[in-house]
Amino acid sequence: MGRTVDVLDAARMTAATSRETAVRVSEYFGDNGPFSYGAVRKLTAVLLSGSMPYAVAVAGIEKIKFDLARKCNLDVAKLVAACTQFRGRTFYPLDKLLYPVDRDFALSVKPETVAVVDGVANLIFIQPRKNATPWAYSASFMRRVLEEIYSDYFEDFKLWLIDTEALEGQNRDLKLVDILQIPAMTDREFTRRIASLRQAWRLHLNGPRKKKERPDQTDDRQTDFGFDGGD
Repeated sequence: MGRTVDVLDAARMTAATSRETAVRVSEYFGDNGPFSYGAVRKLTAVLLSGSMPYAVAVAGIEKIKFDLARKCNLDVAKLVAACTQFRGRTFYPLDKLLYPVDRDFALSVKPETVAVVDGVANLIFIQPRKNATPWAYSASFMRRVLEEIYSDYFEDFKLWLIDTEALEGQNRDLKLVDILQIPAMTDREFTRRIASLRQAWRLHLNGPRKKKERPDQTDDRQTDFGFDGGD
């Protein structure tokens, strides 16, 4: 089975050259890859709906042993709970879909939840990561991938990004982004981005392999790159 990477993380990987992108790809799939935000992602519908007391909703996150993972998941959960746009709506899950990049490499696409608003499906995604690299995520790239995939499933739909990023050294800030209001990436640029990811993946496969070391303690690193597993 090939490897997958979440479409939001893939958007952050692309850089000026394939070799630069390859560095980001290797970091993501390496031993020091990012820890999972699976705990807060699973709670998206609960936090947005306000269907249970906040302290009860995040009780599982409080039990994460790795201090940094626990703090970051809680920071994101607090901001998601502060988003009131979808209160009182009906929520349902969608299965993960794949957008192929190479023979054994694909982008994983799965909204955290879907809210029904006036009969229209509102697909809700979360950007939980801080701006830890010089390659900021590209919403126009994300829009292209999501539109191509979901246009085959819905006649009418909306795409939302709950952005909880933070600039270097600053606290997270909540932003609700209407993705369909962002200009779509041009065909030329989108083709270049996909080609860059494809080439970076091949460079990663041909690169040196480090000997894996067993961690001293559970650190909630990412184990399922489609974010369906996690913590």
